[in-house]
Amino acid sequence: MNFLLLCAAFVAIAVNAPAPDEEADAVGQWLQQRAMQAAAQASTSPVGSDRIVRLADLDAPNAVKQQLRAGTERAMGVVQVADGGIPTQFEMLAALPRTHRSVSELRQRLPQPPSRLEGSLLGPAELIGMEPSGALNGAKSSGLSRFYRLEGVGIVEFSENNFVAAGMQIEVIAEAQNTRVNGAPAYIGKTVDGAGRTRVELTWTGGSKTYSLIATGEKGSDVERNARVLHDIAAAIVD
Repeated sequence: MNFLLLCAAFVAIAVNAPAPDEEADAVGQWLQQRAMQAAAQASTSPVGSDRIVRLADLDAPNAVKQQLRAGTERAMGVVQVADGGIPTQFEMLAALPRTHRSVSELRQRLPQPPSRLEGSLLGPAELIGMEPSGALNGAKSSGLSRFYRLEGVGIVEFSENNFVAAGMQIEVIAEAQNTRVNGAPAYIGKTVDGAGRTRVELTWTGGSKTYSLIATGEKGSDVERNARVLHDIAAAIVD
């Protein structure tokens, strides 16, 4: 897909707070239409781009805008989901990749060197594994996802994707941005399930990449503390 909507509202609609079928269908149909338009544009202009757009100016039907706005408002606080809505550490560890690649090998596989994490809290953390992400082309990819076990937090996923090299058209909805990373608009979402497990996601765009940090904590983990930890990690990432 060559179109990426960085929008807290859509995450809330699709995962945490499902909309009525007809409203969810409207959002899904609109996203599919935009993806097809972006794919057609990519054939003539393969270089990716990004922009911040207000909901009022979004090229979408009013029904879609209303649903995105409602989802944005729901996602601004801590979202509560049912027990089992967030996987356990055991379930995650059973599914995560175990591949480790050297920096020199990653330089050959990625359009630019991977982000440096040595100065962040992930530097000394246990690296579980990594996998390619974004646009895939044989052994090469536009992005990389790395998974860590961070003491006192849980499992942290860091993903980076060179949207310029991948030809992705990024649209960031202004109303969905509720924090900042190194001065750039960002979105942080916090979720707690019925068993007390937590999930915190921090996403932002900078330069030629999109970034995502996701911390999944076991029962009793502190969602607000994990949010602060992700902010600290993001601030220390170097490209």
